[in-house]
Amino acid sequence: MMLRIKQTLLLLLVVVFVQAQSGLDQKLGIDPKVKIGKLSNGLTYYLRKNVEPKNRAELRLVVNAGSILESDQQLGLAHFVEHMAFNGTKNFKKQELVDFLEKSGVNFGADLNAYTSFDETVYELQVPTDSMQVFKKAMQILEDWAHQVSFEPVEIDKERGVIVEEWRLGRGADARMRDKYFPVILKGSQYAKRLPIGTKQSIEKSPYSQLTKFYKDWYRPDLQAVIVVGDIDIAETEQMIRDHFGKIPAAKTPRPRTKFGVPAFPETRTSILTDPEQPYNVVQVYYLRPEIPQSKTEKEYRASIVRGLFNQMMSSRLEEIAQKPEAPFLFGSSSYGSFIGDKDAFSLIAVAKTAKEISASVQTLLKENERVKQFGFVQSELDRAVKSTLSRLENMYNERDKTKSVELLQEYVRNYLKGETIPGIEKEFEMHQKYLPTIKLAEVNALIKEWISTQNRSVVITAPEKEKADMLSSAQVTALLNKPIGKLQPYEDKVMAGAILPVQPVAGKVVSEKQYPAIGTTEWTLSNGARVILKPTTFKNDDVQFSAISWGGSSLYDDKDFVNASTASTVALFGGIGDLDIQSLQKEMAGKNCYVSPSVANYLQGLNGSSTTRDLETALQLLHGYFVAPRKDANMFEVLKQQMQVQMANKDKDPASVFGDSVNYIMGNYHPRRKPFSTETISQLQLDRAFDIYKERFSNGGQFVFTFVGNFNLDTMKLLAEKYIASLPASDKKESWKDVGIRYPKGVVNKTFRKGKEAKANVRLFFTGEVNEIKDLDEVQLGQLTKALSIKLREVLREDAGGVYGVGVSGGFSHEPVKSYSISIQFGCAPENVNKLVDLVMEEIKNTKANGVPAVNIEKVMAEQTRSLENDVKENNYWRFRLEQHFFRGTDPNEILKAADKIKLITVDKTKELANRVFNESNMVKLIMLPEQQ
Repeated sequence: MMLRIKQTLLLLLVVVFVQAQSGLDQKLGIDPKVKIGKLSNGLTYYLRKNVEPKNRAELRLVVNAGSILESDQQLGLAHFVEHMAFNGTKNFKKQELVDFLEKSGVNFGADLNAYTSFDETVYELQVPTDSMQVFKKAMQILEDWAHQVSFEPVEIDKERGVIVEEWRLGRGADARMRDKYFPVILKGSQYAKRLPIGTKQSIEKSPYSQLTKFYKDWYRPDLQAVIVVGDIDIAETEQMIRDHFGKIPAAKTPRPRTKFGVPAFPETRTSILTDPEQPYNVVQVYYLRPEIPQSKTEKEYRASIVRGLFNQMMSSRLEEIAQKPEAPFLFGSSSYGSFIGDKDAFSLIAVAKTAKEISASVQTLLKENERVKQFGFVQSELDRAVKSTLSRLENMYNERDKTKSVELLQEYVRNYLKGETIPGIEKEFEMHQKYLPTIKLAEVNALIKEWISTQNRSVVITAPEKEKADMLSSAQVTALLNKPIGKLQPYEDKVMAGAILPVQPVAGKVVSEKQYPAIGTTEWTLSNGARVILKPTTFKNDDVQFSAISWGGSSLYDDKDFVNASTASTVALFGGIGDLDIQSLQKEMAGKNCYVSPSVANYLQGLNGSSTTRDLETALQLLHGYFVAPRKDANMFEVLKQQMQVQMANKDKDPASVFGDSVNYIMGNYHPRRKPFSTETISQLQLDRAFDIYKERFSNGGQFVFTFVGNFNLDTMKLLAEKYIASLPASDKKESWKDVGIRYPKGVVNKTFRKGKEAKANVRLFFTGEVNEIKDLDEVQLGQLTKALSIKLREVLREDAGGVYGVGVSGGFSHEPVKSYSISIQFGCAPENVNKLVDLVMEEIKNTKANGVPAVNIEKVMAEQTRSLENDVKENNYWRFRLEQHFFRGTDPNEILKAADKIKLITVDKTKELANRVFNESNMVKLIMLPEQQ
């Protein structure tokens, strides 16, 4: 009998083994929801119906050609071609394309855009599908981009200035150092000399013929894909693609589309650089390897899961080290992934605290890799990584019918360009469920031995110029990498014993309830006085957004305590909760999809968070814990101070930081609380005081308004609210905020700063003022005025003058400390063009005050905002914020339903009247950053 049992068990094991092997060898299919086709001229298309968001479709024209295919005479022209696609095609003259789409509610930049990289160019368009006219025109636009761009000489020359300004915006310490290290680490590769932006000279001087030659050579059907994902009829859309793209002739003598790579090399390549404006000490070590082919079988897919687990576990170890005061770096990373061209890389990256600690940072990274080689990971690390991975995939699976089209579409772009597997989330979740439990530590541990080699190794170190004396030499870096590491101690996975909530809360009660049926919202008042606002939704299947808010903030503390008050919530966040320090809390949260983050602002304190439906109770425990059981941690306080010190150490050398700090200080009228933080500021930080302030701010849970929006059950939510919110300590004392005297500056302020080596300027214009009251309609219409002005200034400053890449216009009202508004206009440009462009802005403001916004731009703004609102009202966070603000400020929440009607109330005359109220040149700030005088 025993022999028969053994034989039966052996047979079962063989069957299971054979089944597992046959499963692993199984080819990965394509998601049946995706239709992939190819036209006779070689063009590929992808179609998928997806109704999130409803009545929208995401369209892409993907061109398998980027800057890597440029000749020496065409530097930057792949990107130039992309720009010209928006400046006239066969069916849309000059700005007609953008005009038509904006009138249809398409937002230039957000819904209408494109990008060029080394290997591809992608045109992006989101359009409504409930208007067949717009959808058909959008398909015509894609066709025009594919083979009918006009390239009118006048438009080419106008666009040169725009692209030069885009190039200029990218210049700085990073760009200067990249120009030096790319040719070193990518030596012998086309990638070393084909940055997509090109050079200033090539942008300004390249002949028209080279631009059109690039377009003719590489924009052809066999190198193009059309992707449409959204609320579409598949058969109808497929026929539209055939009609539009099937007639494009195939190239008769196509140039070969070469796939470029990085040649192998036996040595260690090093590039050690400093720059006066570089703020941090950054170390990058790359072990280059041949690219792992995209997964074709379940076995290969399983291997990719194993690599992902390694990356998670290695990152967790290095994060744990970074959370110790004695760590030489602020951040460390060690991971495997795609690099460039035909290469992957095992990458080690660290941000050292100082240049003196670069050597120790490298040694620590190497040591931790060696520790994994000698001892491997431990089972508890793998268990956490498996939990986290499965939880993430489960959330994606749960949201499979609520996933936005734009998220789905990226996979299809990568499938076309790189052959990435697209089996669909159902299959991917199934494979994760199937294979994650079978992955053994030995498999993960073995990877690092394959990845580390003395060949094909590159090192880049970038540091502030003032720390140059402490930098390593190339020989020292190479010696460091080659130095044998002796026997190490195994990693010890330390987890504090205890709980998030050491003391279980004593539940309170819901004492009253009020319904708001028009907006599907319930308001509870709890026994401790707290109010809870709830709106159950089905916008997402597995998502709850929540917040808590009350008056007070740092305003209740003296100026001398401002640093401690403004840092109090970070001190609490770094400390952990209950019995658990931050490292133990992170480990405890493995596999749980929720977060809670406390904050102390100027006049408020509160929390924000999100959770899956399943993890909502854990989220409420965290929320409760940040009120009653914050944890003070002296070690993590030192880490926080070190992080701040590193941020401050070289901030005064970074032009963007200097200008940003100066703007903030001036716009706060030089109030001490608006003074930029410095190394001196950090010395004022006191752990005990900051922690006490935090506890004070969250000592009265009954004063808070809690808002929950998402997929939850009210009965379940009631139990959770009674247990974790009604149980919060409370008092009868109702706090407000204090006016500490921060105001916008009065009168006219003109200041010019000089900072930076590059020939670039930054301009900020502000118009501010105080008002007697702020109505919802005021906020809507100020937003409409600034949006309309941004459209006009884009036309004037970018399209007509060619003087900027982009111009930002924003405006809004503030309720505290006094009712006021602020409008800002900002752009970057050449220093010699500042005055001319500022004059153009002021002239346009003058025109707006005299005549109002042009009617055509009113039409565009209303269309765009109406279309945006259609999507926004189906977002949990849209409702969470608006409900919070209405209930917190005591205004009627039913006003939310009037948003669509309010959009339509704007007129040319109203913009004229509003412009005259808010654009007061006698209360204006003009701030300009110019380069240092050479």
